[in-house]
Order: sequence, then structure tokens, then C-alpha cells
Amino acid sequence: MEIIKKTFRIDGMHCAGCVANVEKTLNSVNGIIDASANLTLENVSIEYSDKNAINSAVSAIEHIGFQLILDKKDIPPAEKKQKEISQWKTKFLQMAVFGIPLLFFAMWEMVFQGIVSKNTSIIIQFPLATVLVFLGRNYYVIGFKSLLRLVPNMDSLIALGTSAAYLYSIISSINLIGEFGISGFEKLYFESAGVILLFITLGRFLEAKAKGKTTEALSKLFETAPKTGWINNNSDWIEIPVEEIKIGDTIMVKPGGQIPVDGTVIEGLSFVDESAITGESNPVKKEKNDKVIGATINTSGMIIFVAEKVGSDTVFSNIIKLVKEAQSSKAPIQTLADKIAGIFVPIVLLLAVISSVGWLALGQPLVFSLNIFVSVLIIACPCALGLATPTAVVVGMGLSAQNGIHFKSAESLQYLSKTGIVVFDKTGTLTKGEIVITDIKTSIDKKEFYSLLYSIEIPSEHHLGKAIVNHISKGEEFDEYSVNSFKAILGKGVKGIINNSEIIVGNLTFINETINQLSDDILDLDDRLKNQGKTVIHIASNDEWLGLVGLSDEIRIEAEQTIYELQKNGVDLWMITGDNHKTAEHVGKTIGIKNILSEILPNEKSTQITQLKKNGNLVAMVGDGINDAPALASANIGIALSSGTDVAIETADIVLMRSDLSLVKGAMKISKKVVSKIKQNLFWAFIYNVVGIPVAMGILYPINGYLLNPMIAGIAMAFSSVSVVSNTLLLKRMKM
Repeated sequence: MEIIKKTFRIDGMHCAGCVANVEKTLNSVNGIIDASANLTLENVSIEYSDKNAINSAVSAIEHIGFQLILDKKDIPPAEKKQKEISQWKTKFLQMAVFGIPLLFFAMWEMVFQGIVSKNTSIIIQFPLATVLVFLGRNYYVIGFKSLLRLVPNMDSLIALGTSAAYLYSIISSINLIGEFGISGFEKLYFESAGVILLFITLGRFLEAKAKGKTTEALSKLFETAPKTGWINNNSDWIEIPVEEIKIGDTIMVKPGGQIPVDGTVIEGLSFVDESAITGESNPVKKEKNDKVIGATINTSGMIIFVAEKVGSDTVFSNIIKLVKEAQSSKAPIQTLADKIAGIFVPIVLLLAVISSVGWLALGQPLVFSLNIFVSVLIIACPCALGLATPTAVVVGMGLSAQNGIHFKSAESLQYLSKTGIVVFDKTGTLTKGEIVITDIKTSIDKKEFYSLLYSIEIPSEHHLGKAIVNHISKGEEFDEYSVNSFKAILGKGVKGIINNSEIIVGNLTFINETINQLSDDILDLDDRLKNQGKTVIHIASNDEWLGLVGLSDEIRIEAEQTIYELQKNGVDLWMITGDNHKTAEHVGKTIGIKNILSEILPNEKSTQITQLKKNGNLVAMVGDGINDAPALASANIGIALSSGTDVAIETADIVLMRSDLSLVKGAMKISKKVVSKIKQNLFWAFIYNVVGIPVAMGILYPINGYLLNPMIAGIAMAFSSVSVVSNTLLLKRMKM
């Protein structure tokens, strides 16, 4: 059974109750495995096994007053947000034409009571309020549909509250005009119903504007997407849309031009601005055989390259996909808000009924009871609860993407903030992974030594083998032999048959398995090179030692400062490497890591990670190689460098787009700031409701005679969610 996961836009969600409603409805559709809605991005991620389930989902969502958009066109976030903001602005201006006169009339009537007759008041207020109710009809459509399905949301509260005020006013109007003398129906609440709708619409407009700013980072990514490229067509250069570029096309990029797709340079020399991808502000030198990335800018000379990845396979496209998926995911901390939101609206409805009926039972008039009922419904705000987490996640993801840090999920964003142990791989992580051969000693002819070493390492995928091949091919005299029965032994080395002799290349332990006794001179040299922080590779044929090479890997320039700052912040640091103990100790001592585990096989790395996770410790693993993948998977948070292997990147939870260890510190800083902002938002959302609802229920009336006006409740509700989003936007001021 094939499981498909897609993200669709959904229109009409305004609060956590809407999210719960949408998720409950979609998860009840046959063929849908899981649905997760995001209030901030206004989309829903759906996992399904039956293709017909999506059509059923469209009908189910429409039935509860929302709209699931299946349009495959990938509209830029800025365009979608601008359209939404424009729609809310238009609706608010329309309502303001009728709502502002109604508000001023109501305020004037409160100040100068008795000057205007009730009949005149009805003639003025009724048509204005009726137009406002009509303009706000979507609140009623969605609200009452949700209520009938027993999954009420914020619109249900708005619909019930304003309907109660509006219908009560109509009955009062009939009573006053006809002079029927019906007790309890002597007051008009038209202004409450109409002005509440006006303020709520204003709140939605301001909320849409604020939410639009949360997706600015993703919008900027879309804006940097390349549109065209110059390709070689029968010796002529023609400009074509980037969608038409194919793998193998020869592409020219002029100075100042944008590189349209990924590929390898075949001609030219230039410096390329890769900040859109990596966050690195300094241009990177590009010449023949160097890789170039789509959406980056060629700053100086002209370059020509061959397209290798196009369309959705480019690095840029994958980053867009990664950011969108991560922003659409939910942080574990959101579970609390979701659970509360699921029962919030029913509880508010219950409190509204209990408080209004209770005041009636205590002898208060119907007008007083209605005031309580409407105020409780209107002031309650699940919107703030629903926006508290996703807005912070979206802003945090965007901020990290701008700096070359890509979280694959909101879960990894949250858990990194709690991580107390960070484990580093050595080679290619703490060091540059650019191995330089510094020492050679051999007991045979030098050309033959190089020939055997080169030939046996050619099939190897190990970075040390590639370094040896690279060194020999660039400046040494050698012959290339054919190799039979090649085999790589993880953590030890390689072996194969050359000219009917078994050639073994690897570490000292591996060689000792073949040769019974190495001379003291060889052992001393091996020991001396290792004490210098070098890796020693031996070569043997049958029972004969043929020679060794010493290799050194330069430590990253930012490693020492990064380690210092992480330790300063209370992080416990470890280095786990398959390299020998002395080399590992040398690197650890140089950069300041005291906890070192060396000569660890790949499968043992994950075991060591599991050990560190005991006692509830959250462990992050930073690595780049194939051999790091099991450890990256075992850690609570796997962090991979983009310069590493595909399997490491796929396995990791966080990808660093620059080979810069300071991004580990940056990722932890962003994570802590985002989680702190989520907690602030949730606190204020809870406090707002904890304080506001009791006041609306009349808790202050017996103390000081204060009774909350429903219009004031509408203003407070409208601006509560705006305040949460505005608080989140303060994250954008954070300096890395």
C-alpha cells in the first residue's frame, strides 16, 4: 500500500478550534491516515493511501464551511498572503462604512440618553446592523455549520454572541414599536452585534498583515527562484525558461547573472554569491570542475557549466520543500494548545450559559443576563492559543533558513533547545575533511609503492582512500593495475588481488592481522606520526610490510571558538571517531573537547549515542559521513553538514548548508529563542482567557458594579491574537 503525503491550502481557518475541526473532519475520511493543519500557513498536510480520499476530503471540508484548494500551482507565499490581506482590508472597509456610524451613534446615545426616541434609534440602528450582519455572513455560515457538527470554533462563538444580540434587539424593537409590554425586551443591542463584527473583522485584517510578516523569509526564498537560463543550442546561446532546461544542457552565466540550475563548471573563472543557499556573505571562487548551485549569483567572470540537477531535484528546490514541510509540521509543545483548543469552545459555551442563567436566577433582568452571555462568548479567544506555536515556528524556520540552517521539522526545532549533550564526529566535521599526505615511507620501489596504493584505493569510497588517490594522481609517477576481489572492511581498511598477490591497506590493527610482527622502527614511526595528530595508513602484501603514508586533516578554523562557546553555555561535548586514539586526543586537546571515544566502528557509534541518552539526556550528533548515519539516526537530534554524504543529510534532522561549525551554536540559539517565544505566547494566551472570561461573566459586578460591555469584549478579543503574532515577530530582531 503506497502512502502519499501532500500539503494543500485551506481557506477559512481562523482559530485553534478551526484547526481541531479541520483535523477531526479529515481524519474521519476513509483512506486518510493522518491530517495536520497549520493555522499560520493556512494549509494542511495529509497522508493518505487512497487517491479518492482527497476528493472525499474536499466535500467533507466544504460541508463544515472551509475550502480545500487542490490547485497544483505553487503560488508564492507573499502572493497568497497579499491576496488574503487585500480581501480582509476590503471587507473591513465595507463594514466600516456602516459600522463606524453605528458606533458613533451608540456612543452618542449613551452620553446623551433620552434625547433620541426609541423608534428613531431603531430606524437608525436596525438597517446599519443588518448590513453588517450580512457582510459578516461567513462568520455565521462557518460558525453554525461547526456547531451543528458538534465541533464549535471561534466563528461559532461570534455567530452565537452576535446573533443573540441581534435577535434580542429585533424582538425588543417589535415590542417597543408595538408597545406590547413584553418584560425584559426594552433595550436595543444592535450596536453590540454590528460593532463587534466590525472590530473582529479589523482584528482579522491586522492579524493577516502580521501573519504575512511571519512568512517573509519563505517569500524571499521564492523571490530568489531563477526564471531563465542561457543554453547552447547548435552553437547559439538562447535564453529559455528554467523549467525547460534539461540535464546535460550547456549553460552560460554572464557576470551579474543568476545560475539557473545545479551543475559542474567546464569553462571560466568567477566568484559566486551563494548567500541565498548557505547564508555565507562572501562570494565563493568557482573554476573548472567546481560545483555550482541554482539560485546563486555569478558576481564577476563568465562561467559555462553542464546542468546536472534540474527542476525539483536542485538544491534550491529541495530547500524550498524542506522549509515548507518544516514550517507545516507541529512542535510537541503545540500538543498542549491543541488539546485545550479541542475543549475550549464547548467550555466557553457552557460558561456563557451557566453565568447568564445564574445571574437570572439571582434576580438580574434579562438584559443583564444577555450582556453576560454575549460578553463571555465574544471575549473568549482560542485564536491566540492557536497562533502561539505555529507563528513562532514559522518565523524561527525562516530565520534559520536565512542563515543556512534547515530544520526538517518543528519537533527538531523544539528538542534542540533542551539538548544537553552534543557529540561530534571528527573527520570532515571538526576537521575540514581535506586530507593532505604529509609523510611517506616504503620498503619497495617508490613508483611500485604508489602504483599498488593508487590501484587498491581507486574502488574505495572512503575519504582517506580518495585523498590518497587524489595526491598520487596529481604529482607522482605510477601505473594503474587492475584489482580483483576488492573488499572494504568498515573501520579497518581495504584489500584486493593485484597481480595474483593479496594487497592489504589499512590501519595498524588491520595490518597486524596479516603480519605477525612489525619491526620496532615501523611501530615507532607509526606512534610518532599519531602523536602529531596524523592518520597512518599501512600497506602490506601477503606477509610483507610494504610501507605507510601519514595523512593530516586540518582542523576547522571556527572549531575551537564554537566548542568554547557551547561549553560556556553548559553543553556537555563529546567526540566519537573511528580514528586512532592518539590522533583523536590531539584534535580534542587542540580544540578543547575532553570527552573522547576513538577507534569506534560505525555500528558502535550508535551504541555509544544510546548510552549517552540514558537517564533522559537529550543528545545531538553532528556528522557528515556514511559511517555517521547510524549515530545520526540514534541521536535525539541528528545534525549533518551539507558538504557530507547524501545518506547523512537524509538521516539528519537538521542540515547546515555551510561547512561552518558555528552554525551548530546558531541552531541552538534559534531553537531556544523560538521555544522561549512559544512559552511567552502560550502564557499570554492563557492569561488573557483566564482573566478575561471571569470578568465577562461578571465576577467584578458584586465588588465594584463593573459589567463588561460586549463591544469592549469584541475589541479585546480582536487584538489578543494580533498581540501574540506581534510578539512573535520580535524574533526577527534576533542577531546570530
